[in-house]
Amino acid sequence: MSTPPPADDGRKLLTLRVSRDSGQTWSPLVEITPADDLPPVTTSVWPPCQCPQHRKP
Repeated sequence: MSTPPPADDGRKLLTLRVSRDSGQTWSPLVEITPADDLPPVTTSVWPPCQCPQHRKP
């Protein structure tokens, strides 16, 4: 028995914009909804760091 995909009812779980220059400019808006197919979190560290120092080789 398979689970049906979640309904996209317009809810947003996360809305994110990133600035890398102290708020002078911003990245495009990214919205995460229940219908997005995201990989499961594989670590208890949050948020998962992707910087060169902590990224797995």
